[in-house]
Amino acid sequence: MVCVCAIGESGWFHVYKYVGEHTYGVDHIMGKHKNITVKVIASLILKFFVDNKGPSLNEIEKIIFRELHCRPGYWKYWMASVISKNIVRGMPEHGYAVVSAFSYIFNSLNPRSINSLMVDKEFGRFIYYFMAFGASIRGYAHTRKVIAVDDMHLSDKYEGVLLPVVAQDMQNHIYPLAYCVVDKENNASWGFFFENLKAFVIDEPELCVVSDRHVCIDNSLARHYPLVHHGVCMKHLGENL
Repeated sequence: MVCVCAIGESGWFHVYKYVGEHTYGVDHIMGKHKNITVKVIASLILKFFVDNKGPSLNEIEKIIFRELHCRPGYWKYWMASVISKNIVRGMPEHGYAVVSAFSYIFNSLNPRSINSLMVDKEFGRFIYYFMAFGASIRGYAHTRKVIAVDDMHLSDKYEGVLLPVVAQDMQNHIYPLAYCVVDKENNASWGFFFENLKAFVIDEPELCVVSDRHVCIDNSLARHYPLVHHGVCMKHLGENL
């Protein structure tokens, strides 16, 4: 350890303490290095992205230890992972801003597809987006008259809910029909979903819709699909008992 102080403005330094014995071990040197920023870590892990998928936090720790021989800590690994994903995939704000352009390309590459975007008219903010591939629409005629709807809560920056609908083909395989991203589950969002689904899934007595017991699904089916039979998923029912 060496302690020094400047001698006026001469550019010289006075050494007033010197300890020649090295008391820090290898574990201390390879510990949490305060000078390694999350941007440095992010720049190192960019080359490890494959098909837009980056390394896990455990893999990042191994990469940094191998390249820099230190372990900055979990928080820096996580922040570097977020920064590198934004560099590779783009910011969430950019994704919402180009939804209209995405719809144009989506329709160009997938003839006879269906998509619908709803935004807040006052602020121009994203609310709902429905999409169904043309191939899924054409194949629906060859599936069983049973569809299942569910919800999956998104965990990105702006959260939201994904509403998927699937059918079953004649070989008992799951057949995806459509997807809808909404801000939250309520009568308006499920109503938007079923209203767009009716473009190719016709309301008829032979059709059965399977879902959980969410009251908004009941309300929206009563409005948009009054003829169908509504069944409750046994898995969800068992979890609620």
